[in-house]
Amino acid sequence: MKQILLTWALCLTATLGFAQVVDVPEKMAEYPGGTGELMNFLSRSLKYPVECEKSGIEGRVILSFVVNEDGTISNVEGMKSPDERLTAEAKRVVGLMPKWSPAVNKGKAVKMRYTLPFTFRLPDKKRQVLDKGACEELSRLIAGKRENPRGLYRLMGFSYENGTADKEAHIEQYKYCTDGTTLQLQIHKDVEGDKPEFWMTMLNQDRRALNYTGRIADKDISIFDSSSKGFKLRWHNNIMNNEYFPGGQYITELYSADYKISPKIQRVIDLLKMHTAPAGTTNKFYGCWYRVGILTKVDGMDMLLPGHQPLYQIFDRDVYLHFYELQASRMFAYCIMRPIAYKSDSLLIQYGSENKITWVDDNTFRLSFDRGDGTIVTELWKRSGLPERYQQVFGTDIPVYKGAENPLPNYFGGTTAVNPLPGNSGGTRVR
Repeated sequence: MKQILLTWALCLTATLGFAQVVDVPEKMAEYPGGTGELMNFLSRSLKYPVECEKSGIEGRVILSFVVNEDGTISNVEGMKSPDERLTAEAKRVVGLMPKWSPAVNKGKAVKMRYTLPFTFRLPDKKRQVLDKGACEELSRLIAGKRENPRGLYRLMGFSYENGTADKEAHIEQYKYCTDGTTLQLQIHKDVEGDKPEFWMTMLNQDRRALNYTGRIADKDISIFDSSSKGFKLRWHNNIMNNEYFPGGQYITELYSADYKISPKIQRVIDLLKMHTAPAGTTNKFYGCWYRVGILTKVDGMDMLLPGHQPLYQIFDRDVYLHFYELQASRMFAYCIMRPIAYKSDSLLIQYGSENKITWVDDNTFRLSFDRGDGTIVTELWKRSGLPERYQQVFGTDIPVYKGAENPLPNYFGGTTAVNPLPGNSGGTRVR
C-alpha cells in the first residue's frame, strides 16, 4: 500500500471585522484537549483524494470557519487551494469535528472565526529500502552486546514474533538517545538535491531513557543486542493493526548508528545544539529567538497578543529552523528547516517572501510580512534559548525569555508594561 503523507501547519486567528464575531475575545475557542488533540484528530481523519494522488496534485488548503457560542462549527469557507478536491477533503474533515469550547468575552460565550491551513504532500519518490545484507551484518555485530544506546540511530527495518517477516522501514524515523530522555524523530518531508528544506516531528514517545534491559517477552519496551553501532527494540503491539504493525504481536525494530544517516537531520540536530553563529560573525540574527506575540490594535490601542502555540526560530548562515512546541508535557514539537537570505539587517527573505525587520534593541525586533491576502502581520521576537527540557537533551544552557521585562520599552507610552489579554491565544503565521 502506498503511503500518503499529510502535513499541515496550524494557524488559529481571530478575523477582525467579521459580522457578529468578537474581534479579540478574552478567551479563545479551543478544540477539546487543545492543539495536540486537534492534530491527532486531523492525522486520523484526513485522506488523500485518490484522483489528486494519481495526478500528483499537492499544495496548501486554507479554510476558515466560525466556532459558534455552543461550540458547533459553521460557515466553513475555502480561502486558498490548489485544487477543489483537496478543499472538499479538508471541509469534510472539519465537518467531522466535535464541539469546541467556545470563545468567551465578558463572561459570555461568543462566536469566533478561525483559519486552519492544511498542506497536502505526496511522499518523496525515493525512499529507504531495507538492505537485508546490511541489517544482517548489523545484527551480527551487535549480537549479545549490552550497552545503553546513546546518540542518533536510524530505524532500518523490523520483524514480527520469532524474527519472521522482515519489513523495510516504510517511514524515515530516528531515535535520539540521551541519559535522561529519548526523542523520536520522524521525517515528513526531505527535499532532494541541494535544497535544504526539511520537515520533521519530535516526540518523547518512549517517555524514558532507553537502557539495555535484555528482556524479550515483556510487554514493556525491551532493549537488547545493544551497542554504539546499533540496537534492537521490542514492544508489544496492542494499539494498532495494519499491514506494517499487526495487532497482538511483538514487534522488533532494528536501529543503526552509522547507516545512511541523512546529513539534513544532522544539520537540524546541530541547530538544536546551537552549533551556529561562527566566531567573529556580524550577523545580528544568528542564534535562537522566541516569538513573544502579534502586535495589533484593539479599540485604537496597541496590544500584544500571544501566539496560539510557542514558536522559536533558529537562524544560521543559510537556513533557519522553525521550532513549534505543540505539547510541552510530551515534548512534542514540529521542526521545519528552510533556506534564508539576509538582504540587510532590516530585510530577510524567508520561504520566498520578504520579512521587514524593525529593531527595538539588539535582543528584540519586530517582523512584518504579508499574510497572503494583503494583510500585514507584525510579530514581536525576543532573543531566547529553547525550553529548558530540550536544552537538557541537546546539552545547551541559553537563557530562556520568561516575559518578566517589558519587551517593547515605551512602545505603549510611558513605562507601562505589556499586558496581553488574559487567556487569549492570538494568531500565528501560515508558514
